[in-house]
Amino acid sequence: MSARPGPLITRTTAGAGHIAVFLAHWAGGHTVSEEELLRRIIKARADAHAEAVDEHQREARRAHKKATKLRRIAAEDGGLVPAAQSDLTRAEHDARRHEAALEALGDFEITDVDPGQVGHLRKKYAALRCTALAVPVVGVAAGSWLLDGVVLLVSTLGAVTACWLRGNTPFELSVRPVPAELLSETARLVLDAGEEEPEPERIEADDLGAWRQTLRRFVEHAVAAAHLERKGGVLAVDLLQRLQASGLFMDKTPDAFPAVLRSAEIPVKKISVNGEKALGVQYTELTSALGRLPQLPVHLVPDLTQKSGEPQPLPKKGG
Repeated sequence: MSARPGPLITRTTAGAGHIAVFLAHWAGGHTVSEEELLRRIIKARADAHAEAVDEHQREARRAHKKATKLRRIAAEDGGLVPAAQSDLTRAEHDARRHEAALEALGDFEITDVDPGQVGHLRKKYAALRCTALAVPVVGVAAGSWLLDGVVLLVSTLGAVTACWLRGNTPFELSVRPVPAELLSETARLVLDAGEEEPEPERIEADDLGAWRQTLRRFVEHAVAAAHLERKGGVLAVDLLQRLQASGLFMDKTPDAFPAVLRSAEIPVKKISVNGEKALGVQYTELTSALGRLPQLPVHLVPDLTQKSGEPQPLPKKGG
């Protein structure tokens, strides 16, 4: 009969397991929320767009300045030498080219935020963090080889001590909040809190009836509010209950309601919310369908750190 390990070994082994789980969670980039990754992607696009606009504006001003100077010389001297005339032609051409580029760039718009890009960015985070974890291990190995075996002994003793100190207390595998600086920098890009109706909804007005537009707006608000509470989406049955509480879709059953959502061009799939698996609307799927991030109700936009309430009641559909 084999002897059971003592409490020291048991505690150290448990601590090692907890540390390993935490390091895997951290190194895999799972401490970064999907919202933060989406915002970082959008911010990178916005920064690149602003940089391109600044570059073309600067070059256009330079070309216009050069052309203006050459025209003034031509007016004063009664003409230009061939070389100066070529410079004027080139400057005018450059000015037109940069102005055309500015017109093509236009205002920055969020388009095609592919959920796959979020996964790609998370993998980049994971690669950097795994590299950071590998550096001390390589350093210990190199130190032991080049200097003295005491380096390995001291490092091992330190690791064992850390495992013993952690003991049976697991780490909380949480997701860090979105940095306040990133929220402020992307607030106008991701969540437009203005008084006017968001421009992207105009493309839906011609194709969908009024009740479909209302349903899409309600679902968008509900999914955005759920995402703010770190949920992946909203179940269709929950959406129906909220709508029926407002007096809408009273003739629909939970089994028939997903078809109503699909008829309004709202993506429906089997999702898991709070451990319950059923048909619902997932945040990433709705983002792809809209071509932008789902927007919160206006009254929830100013304070992104508080728990959001229920989406605002809907007007009853006419007819």
